[in-house]
Amino acid sequence: MTKTNVLELDSIIAEAGADLKSARKALRATAPNLPDDATTQTGLGLTYMALEQPRDAMRAFKHAVELDPNYPLARYHLGTLQTDTGLLPQGEENLRVAVDAEPDNGEYQAALGFNFYKAGKNDEAITTLQAAADAGVENEDIFASLGYLYYAAKRLQDSRAAFARAVELDPDYAEIYNNVGYLDLLLGDYESADPNFENCIAKDESFLRARYNLALSVWLQGDLERADELYKTARRLDRRDAELMQHLEDFDEVMEHHPEAEGLKDLRVQLAVAQKASRR
Repeated sequence: MTKTNVLELDSIIAEAGADLKSARKALRATAPNLPDDATTQTGLGLTYMALEQPRDAMRAFKHAVELDPNYPLARYHLGTLQTDTGLLPQGEENLRVAVDAEPDNGEYQAALGFNFYKAGKNDEAITTLQAAADAGVENEDIFASLGYLYYAAKRLQDSRAAFARAVELDPDYAEIYNNVGYLDLLLGDYESADPNFENCIAKDESFLRARYNLALSVWLQGDLERADELYKTARRLDRRDAELMQHLEDFDEVMEHHPEAEGLKDLRVQLAVAQKASRR
C-alpha cells in the first residue's frame, strides 16, 4: 500500500463526514485501481466501514485474509465485524489468529473478549477482557463488561472495582453509577451506595432503578420516613410499575446479603401489594 493510496483513502473518509454520497462515488472510482495486497484491502475495508457499507467492508477484509492469512490486522477487523453482525464462531476464529500473532495487543484481546461475552462464554470472556485491561487498554466498555461478568460469577468486589473504573473513564455513564451503588448496598457500604445512586439520578432523571435502590438503601439504614417518600416519588414516575417489578426481583439477593435486616420481607409484600392495587 503506497503513501498515495493511504492519502486517497484518508481523503475519502474525511469527505464522508461532509458528503457521504460524494465519498461513495469517489471510492467507486478509486477502488478498482488499488493494489491487490492485504494491507491495501484492509484499508479499503476500513474505508467502506467509514462509508457505512459493512457488506463491502466484510468482502474487503475477507479478501485481505485470503491474500495473507497471517496478517493480524485484517483478521482483527474481519473478526470484529463478524462479531458485531452475529457471526460469532467465524469472528472467534479470526480474532484468535490475530491474538496468537500479537499476544500483547490489548485491542485484539478486547475484541476477542467481547466475542466470548456475546457468545455466553463467560469464563473465557473474563480472562480475555481482563488481559486487555492489564495490557493497558482504557475502554469503559471493557470494564463495564467485566463488571457484569464478575457480578454473574458472584465476585462482587471485583465487579464493583470494574464498574468503578468504567465510570472513571466515562463519568456520564449513568447506568454504571447505579450498578456501583447496588453492589455497595449488597456489601453494606451505604455511605458509598447513596452518592452513587444520586449520581445516576443526576445524570439521568428517568433511571428509575436508581431511585428504587436509593429508597431501599435509605430503608436499610433505618430512615423509614424518607424511604417511604423516595418510594412514592419513584412510583409516580414509574408507568405501570415496570421498574418496581424489577426492583422486587432484587429482594431475594438483598435478603441473602442482609439476613439481619428485619422487615425486608414485609417491605417487599407491601410494595407488591401496592403495585397490584395500582394496576386494577
